[in-house]
Amino acid sequence: MELSIQKLTKAYNQREVFSNLNFTIPSGQRMAITGPNGSGKSTLIKILSGGLLPTAGKVVYTLAGESISEEQIYRYVHFVAPYNTVIEELNLPELFQLHQRLGLLRSFQSYRQWVDRLAYTFDPERQIKAFSSGMKQRVKLGLALLDDRPLILLDEPGSNLDQAGKDWMFSLMEQVAPDQTIVIATNDAEEKDFCSEFVSVQQ
Repeated sequence: MELSIQKLTKAYNQREVFSNLNFTIPSGQRMAITGPNGSGKSTLIKILSGGLLPTAGKVVYTLAGESISEEQIYRYVHFVAPYNTVIEELNLPELFQLHQRLGLLRSFQSYRQWVDRLAYTFDPERQIKAFSSGMKQRVKLGLALLDDRPLILLDEPGSNLDQAGKDWMFSLMEQVAPDQTIVIATNDAEEKDFCSEFVSVQQ
């Protein structure tokens, strides 16, 4: 998926977070959004996900030459952040089944095939709300990086992961299909090294 960011501005209570951003993210790009804490990285990636409206400007989404409306973008994007969550009253097999009913994780014939790719021992009877923060992050990344949606947005994806978890995450990111677009909001050196293009958001 290609994204064209056009004159994008976001303000809260008349204070501008960023103003008049213009750039393009080509289909299949691995791009990092960088900038100091509080500069608006998370705000920008929320807007790209369709979950937050800009104050001015727009994002144009194009997939295989066809324009995707902002109202429909949720069908084409995965968004992972430390502050978003899955339905924590479910256990992991139930979560997998829910995603399959929603038309996701189509390349997996069974829960076992998918959970093996998470490379971690999960209790299938345990509710997700009882997982540690690192386990929850691994689950969220496994839902996004092992699916075929054309746009993957990651806000500080290594948060709450130990080094083994980060190594697993980078391994999955390397295996994402070449035509899937990945955008990462980060200041982490390893996460920036994964990307080939950069946009800096300044206060």
